[in-house]
Amino acid sequence: MGELEAGAGRACITPPLGVPLGGYAARIETSRGVHDDLYSRALVLYDGDNYAALVSTELLYVTRKLVESVRKLVEEEVGIPRDSILISAVHTHSGPSILGFHLVEEYRFLDDYISLLPGLVASSLIEACRELRKAEVRWGKGRVDGWTINRRKPLEGPLDNEVIALSVNAREGRCIGSLVNFTCHAVVLGHNNLLVSADYPGYVSRTVEKLLGGECLFMNGACGDVNPMTPGTRIERVYDRSVGTFKDAEMMGVAIGCEAVKVLCSASSRLDVKVATAKKCLELRVRRLPEFSEEEIEEIKVRYRDLLRRGKADEALKVGWRLRTMEFTRRLREEFPGGIVKTEIQAIRVGGLVIVALPGEPMVEIGLAIKSSSKADVTAVVGYSNDALGYLPTNRAFDEGGYEVSLPVCIVDRGAEEKIVSTALSLVDEVLSA
Repeated sequence: MGELEAGAGRACITPPLGVPLGGYAARIETSRGVHDDLYSRALVLYDGDNYAALVSTELLYVTRKLVESVRKLVEEEVGIPRDSILISAVHTHSGPSILGFHLVEEYRFLDDYISLLPGLVASSLIEACRELRKAEVRWGKGRVDGWTINRRKPLEGPLDNEVIALSVNAREGRCIGSLVNFTCHAVVLGHNNLLVSADYPGYVSRTVEKLLGGECLFMNGACGDVNPMTPGTRIERVYDRSVGTFKDAEMMGVAIGCEAVKVLCSASSRLDVKVATAKKCLELRVRRLPEFSEEEIEEIKVRYRDLLRRGKADEALKVGWRLRTMEFTRRLREEFPGGIVKTEIQAIRVGGLVIVALPGEPMVEIGLAIKSSSKADVTAVVGYSNDALGYLPTNRAFDEGGYEVSLPVCIVDRGAEEKIVSTALSLVDEVLSA
């Protein structure tokens, strides 16, 4: 292990107008403008033996295809091993619909945008690698309460309000880059917003960058059942995000960003730290999927388009959701004929901080279980990483029912919780013993 080196990079990934936005089934129009640009931010660490490359994209998800393409490009260009690269999404619901799950019938540029995305994300990482310089690192954790609510159990459900932060500074003192981990859906803005935006995570990054300099990566936590508790949020309608404003997103992002800065300003600098990475394949059982014929899908499609043509938006939304569910379920049957989905869990160690990267949208209880049993000094659980799997519920959630355990947003069967937690903890042990 030698002296730590670090570099950071950024690439703009704002989609062109006319691309549909992802995350809300209630949207039937394409994007109308850009409120704030979207970015891919990258941070690369090298301890003389091992690399750790982290990327935060201001997207709803990152797909397996996107991740593998970026890893291949970066390994070929600058030599960072594929297994050392972590790519996550902040999960903004005001970003492009890269999964193709949306109700917009007519749109432009989406396929072109998706084809360009791997190169854009890879360029942020390549830039970070070419900017490597001797650095010192610091990390720590704080809290921001009052901005989140468990949407399944608003009065009693668990939350994870830790703010975990890491920063790397050049030896001359300038901030190279930082990372902030917080656990909450990026849905301050609702389906009624048609402007491209990174939502509150974008304000977190911009706040830290303004105060400390460098590039700030926001990485969301296990927030499958955690929503913002912004002004106007009603407990009896906690899923309704149409009340959110850009001002709310800014205030929430500033609160989290300022807490991260406070944590980092109080933390001790370390010059020589161990960097280690590890990942394991995870096999999860796909739930039983219904079968739909081409005739059934075509019949629903005709009905949906007719309702749109006649201006019956409310009825169209219900029929459109059923149509997309049928189409997506058929696609899942083709992708997983054996009933098993293969994905990955990854762990990255930077000194006493371990980042555990989970695919899909894990519920907060899963993240809390990993944190409570981890042997690391500080454990950051990051969702939406390296794969798009939909919701990863607890077994109890399957018993209770609800949106997060319904098709098509949840494709895995019960039993995923234990496999995720046990695999994650084994990876924490592995990187700590490296």
